[in-house]
Amino acid sequence: MIKLKDVTKKYGKKVVLDRVNLEFSNPYGIYGLLGRNGVGKTTMMTMIFNMITDYEGIIELNGQNVKNNDEALAQMVYVGGEINSMNFIFQGKINKLIQYYQLMYPTFDATFARKMLNDYKINENEAFKKLSTGNKTLVQNVMGLATRASISIFDEPTNGLDSVNRKKFFDFMMADYEKYPRMIVLSTHLIQEVENYLTDVIMLKDSTVLLDEMIEVIQEKAYRINNYYPENKNIIHQESLGNYNIYDIYDELSDDERQTINKAGGTIEHLDLQTLFNDLMEG
Repeated sequence: MIKLKDVTKKYGKKVVLDRVNLEFSNPYGIYGLLGRNGVGKTTMMTMIFNMITDYEGIIELNGQNVKNNDEALAQMVYVGGEINSMNFIFQGKINKLIQYYQLMYPTFDATFARKMLNDYKINENEAFKKLSTGNKTLVQNVMGLATRASISIFDEPTNGLDSVNRKKFFDFMMADYEKYPRMIVLSTHLIQEVENYLTDVIMLKDSTVLLDEMIEVIQEKAYRINNYYPENKNIIHQESLGNYNIYDIYDELSDDERQTINKAGGTIEHLDLQTLFNDLMEG
């Protein structure tokens, strides 16, 4: 379990995270960490991974403070961002990178890593720094998945990838997750593509946590109601198209309420996660 207690992070006068209290409590959950650019997703993930230590509050892994804690760090892997440009192990060839990961992570599966690289048609004798942006993302993803670390953090793992390679990544991820369950944290803007993989969703807005729910709970509370005004419900978005009215809500609907809406000529649809995100970010 990862727990953030009253965590605040500032860059100068800009408050990125403001007294955040949050638990990643599902050790086998696939968490979607969502938010607009600059909201603090990468900051939060790199703080958890101990790449940023200058902050207020406490971050714990299984009850132990992660700050300057090598034992905690050994249980985690972080993938993404500009970590490759800051780390000497990414300056050589990919086969050397595989050797480094084998030394750092006892659970690293080099055979699995090479299988993924071969599927992506990436030669392990190539120098990492000479790869395209998309292939650099793929190599980092491969290394991260092959570690099978109990907490695997992927920051924008689809950056620079086309739709074919995005699907391959998620196929690899889910197949390996089924064999080796662990906590996976995904930060991405391609919400529609990841919704079916997630078990939990965390949304950040205005320097704090706006939403922290299991995906099943979200899917049972996010609705679009057409041509019927939902009284006493949490309306997060509404619009009118002539005489046609649309209300997006994030609230529970009883069977009696559903029947009332239908009898009055209204209709009910489930909101997908992308639409819910857009509504909450704009509202």
